[in-house]
Amino acid sequence: MARISSQLRRAPTRYRPISRIAVGGMAEVWRADAIFEDGTSHQVAIKRVLPQIGDDLFRAMFEDEARLGMLLRHRNIVRVYDARNVGNTYIMVMELVDGDSLKGLVERAHKRNARFPIPAALHITRELAKALAYVHTAVDKEGNHLGIIHRDVSPHNILLGRNGEVKLTDFGLADAEVHAHQRDENQVGGKIGYLAPEVIRRSEPDHRIDLFAVGIVLWEMLAGRRLFRGKDDAETVRLVARCVVPEIRKVNPNVPRGVAAVLDKLLVPFPDSRFGSGHALVDALDEQIEAIDREVGARDVSLLVGLHLAQVRKEKPAEERPFAVAELLAQELAAFADQAQGDLFGGDAPLDPSDFDFGIRSGVRPRPTEDD
Repeated sequence: MARISSQLRRAPTRYRPISRIAVGGMAEVWRADAIFEDGTSHQVAIKRVLPQIGDDLFRAMFEDEARLGMLLRHRNIVRVYDARNVGNTYIMVMELVDGDSLKGLVERAHKRNARFPIPAALHITRELAKALAYVHTAVDKEGNHLGIIHRDVSPHNILLGRNGEVKLTDFGLADAEVHAHQRDENQVGGKIGYLAPEVIRRSEPDHRIDLFAVGIVLWEMLAGRRLFRGKDDAETVRLVARCVVPEIRKVNPNVPRGVAAVLDKLLVPFPDSRFGSGHALVDALDEQIEAIDREVGARDVSLLVGLHLAQVRKEKPAEERPFAVAELLAQELAAFADQAQGDLFGGDAPLDPSDFDFGIRSGVRPRPTEDD
C-alpha cells in the first residue's frame, strides 16, 4: 500500500475511553473509541504510562516501543498508530485485538489439566513465527537492517482475537537499531520462564532467543503445563540454564513425531543447533500442518477464544469502569487529539480511518512471505 498523502490523513477529533482492559505496575491499557469529524468511529487500544511512574528508563523504553511499533507493518503484529507525551503522561494509540492473550487461554487450560488441540497450537505457532520472520529481517527505507530482537516472546504478549487473529505485541524490551536508549549490558529483560539458556549464560544473544521462546510456547500448549517453572525465580533460572526438556511425546503421546522433531530443533541449548530463521520455522510448521490438518486456521482460534471468553464471563463479573481514572484519561486524550501535527516519536501523521485496512507502507521492508 502506498504512503497516504498527509493532506488526506485525518486525526480523530476526540477519543472516548470505554473500559479498562488491563492494568499493571507501570502502565494500563484501555479500550477506547477514536471518533472522526464525519461521526465515524473505530475502537482502539490506549496504552498509558501510570502518572506516578517517574522511572526515566521505563519512559525511554516506552518511547522506543512506540517508535518501533509505528514502523512495523504486518498482519501478525499489533500496530501502533500514534504516541505522544501529554502533560508528562505517555500515551500510545494501538490496534485493538478484541479477545485475550494466549496467557489467558493457556492458564485456564492448565488449571483443567487440558491441552490445546494440536492443529490449533501449530497454527498459532505458525502465525507467531511469521511475525518473527518479518521482524528479524526488517530493514529501513535505505535498506539498512534494523536488527530487531523481540526478547519478550511469551503467552503474555501473544494476542488472540475473537475473529481468529494471532498478533505479537509489546516491543518494550526489544533490541533495535532505531532505539534511542542503549540497553544496560546487565539488564536481562524478558520473562524468566521464557528465556533462552544463552541469556542466562550472558552470551551475546541473537534473534534465535526469540525462536527458543516460541518453542517453549508450543511445548506448553501441547503439554498442558509449564516447561521451566521452579519454586521461585532462582530455581526457574537454574532450570532454564540446565535446559532439560522432557520429550513431548512422553508428556502427550498424541503429538506426532514430526511435531516432536520441530520442538527438538527449537528447544536445544545451543543456538547453532536451532532453526536459523523464522522463515525456516514457518516452512517446518507448514509441513506438519499439511500432514495433520491442512484446514486449520483462524476459525479454530476463534472457537477457542469464544469458548474461553464465555467461561470468563461466567466466572468473573464485568469490572466496573473506574470513573475517576476514566475522567482523567478522557482529559488527557482530549489534549492528545488537539495535537494535530506529527507526534513525539517521529512517526507518521495520526491515524486515519483508512489506516485500519491492513497494508505494508514504505519505511520498513520485510522479506515477503507467501501470504503477506
